[in-house]
Amino acid sequence: MRTARWMTAAIATATLGVLVSTGAAQAQPSAGHGTLAYYQGKTIDLSKDWQGAHTCAVFTADDIRCYSTAAAGEKATGYKRATDTVALNAAEVGAAAVPACARGWLCLYQFKDGEGKRLIFQDEEWNNLDDYGFDNRTSSWRNNQGSSDSGRLAQYKDGSNSGWNIKLDAKGYVSDLGSKDNKASSVHG
Repeated sequence: MRTARWMTAAIATATLGVLVSTGAAQAQPSAGHGTLAYYQGKTIDLSKDWQGAHTCAVFTADDIRCYSTAAAGEKATGYKRATDTVALNAAEVGAAAVPACARGWLCLYQFKDGEGKRLIFQDEEWNNLDDYGFDNRTSSWRNNQGSSDSGRLAQYKDGSNSGWNIKLDAKGYVSDLGSKDNKASSVHG
């Protein structure tokens, strides 16, 4: 019994050490709901509260990191405005500002015009936005993945064909979801 408690403590300590050293949280649901993310040296459940985070990046299903500022999230995902041809071209013709979204990522924004909290993905699977505390909270998006890598937003959590399902064109940006504003429950990166 004493050995079992010692081993449990050792495993927990080793796991915590790996978590701290890699800066990544293991994304495992809590009680069948929610996604865990690494933020300011601790693990948080995004479905409950972002605890001051501005940007959360889903590097993999097991590596989700959140940042207090947009700039910190951009640095972590490799975004550089100077090489963002879409944003630079829009600025040249006097178009509204295109929000930051690193190459290879699909970015969802809480408010219109790329404002508010930002949740970003680079995977190719359906994600339930409620697990990330983002259910019915998407008002704009930008897809900066490869030229043939479109994404999808859907009304239902599983991305099913019932309800609506809209294509997020590769290299595209929509500043206002119109009638679909704050109605998305799932995303496919």
